[in-house]
Amino acid sequence: MTAQAVRRPVRRLSLAAAAVWFALSYGGAILGYLAVNAFAARLLVDDFGYFVIAISVSTVVGQLGLFGAHRGGLREAARLQPGDDDRLRELRRAVWVVSAVTLPLTAAVTTAVTLAVMTGVDAGTRWSVAAGMGVLVWFGGQQKLWANYLRGFGRVRFASLLEGRSGGAFVALCQGLSVGAVLLIAAGSGLPGALAAMAVGFAIPVLLAWCVVARHWRHLRVGFVSIADVRAVVTKNRHFASNMLGGSLNSYLETWIAGLVLTGASVSLFSAAHRLSLLLTISIVSLGVVFSPVVSRLSDQGDGGLEPLLRTGATLATAVTAVLFLPMLVVPGPLLGAVYGDSFAAAAPMLVVLTLGAVSSVLTGMCAVALTMSQHEAVVAKVQWAAVVVRAGLGAILALQFGALGLAVSAAIVTSGLSVTFLLLTRRRLGIWTQPTLRPDLGLMRRTAG
Repeated sequence: MTAQAVRRPVRRLSLAAAAVWFALSYGGAILGYLAVNAFAARLLVDDFGYFVIAISVSTVVGQLGLFGAHRGGLREAARLQPGDDDRLRELRRAVWVVSAVTLPLTAAVTTAVTLAVMTGVDAGTRWSVAAGMGVLVWFGGQQKLWANYLRGFGRVRFASLLEGRSGGAFVALCQGLSVGAVLLIAAGSGLPGALAAMAVGFAIPVLLAWCVVARHWRHLRVGFVSIADVRAVVTKNRHFASNMLGGSLNSYLETWIAGLVLTGASVSLFSAAHRLSLLLTISIVSLGVVFSPVVSRLSDQGDGGLEPLLRTGATLATAVTAVLFLPMLVVPGPLLGAVYGDSFAAAAPMLVVLTLGAVSSVLTGMCAVALTMSQHEAVVAKVQWAAVVVRAGLGAILALQFGALGLAVSAAIVTSGLSVTFLLLTRRRLGIWTQPTLRPDLGLMRRTAG
């Protein structure tokens, strides 16, 4: 293959087509995501809460190890012009920095910390869980890195399969099959077996994504990674890194608080309800990734079509979310029992409260995306971290006073406040609204390149 062929630009789908691909992947992600949790709950029972904590910690730490290079890479790749080898070389160098330096170091630190905090278990379990955490950190970071680069390069179809809280349909399917196999073959393997299965589920999607992205720059050479390269990548993407970490902490902090102050049974009940409620935000989070390169281009051009585009996307996300929201609100107990087992139906009150908070993230639209992609990422980071502080304090107080239900109330209050704050900031700084509309313009999405 010639260098010219490698550099041939990818024909971009329209935003509407990209949303369709997202919708198809979304359905697959939900099935895989539910399968992972259903199999893990039956495999671990009372230890399921700690499984949720381990997965959420590895997700957050994996994002931290990227130092925002995945989001910065998406923005730069979306603006890449044919023949711009200098910018392409910078993108490849950023990948080398996070893959060979920051992610491995982060994974090693995670392994060491896990070994230090795990007490009261046998050495084999301790080392197995620690190693599993390190591997999940590296693979989780790689999945997010390649998903964003694929999206930036216009590989919308493949990117859609790798996006979402569970890693997208492809990862969720592989992990569901892996955890299910452990449940059938090695039901006594416990938490180490569950973590190993999750790592195996990451491997194939990550390898294939790497092969596809590498085709764009295989004609370029970047040499060895230097300290200056690491410093440049971290400095350039620091605000994205702060946003990603703050956002992840706002998603998972209550589960960690539960692990610290509640009993094992209560941790499992809260974790089951919390994990199920997170399904409500998959649509708006994933659409945010789909819309990110478009928002970046339109905001840079001062295009007046940004508001109707964002509000149309919010309307679509709300329609998808309603399919899940209504059963969680009306029949939470049977739903929890069907997914996790009959013993988890007791978490129904927590699920109702958590869904009321989670749905606010959908009803306020992609306001955080609009801010970060229009160079207002610094203010988003400040708000995210302020919410983390409030969430930690209020959550600990209510959990100690009222148990798991009090923790759920805290989560709903802070999540709703955060969503409304972003909505108002977007109106103030960009002069646009992002909430759903009664008159979505689907034609605009068909005319806009994804």
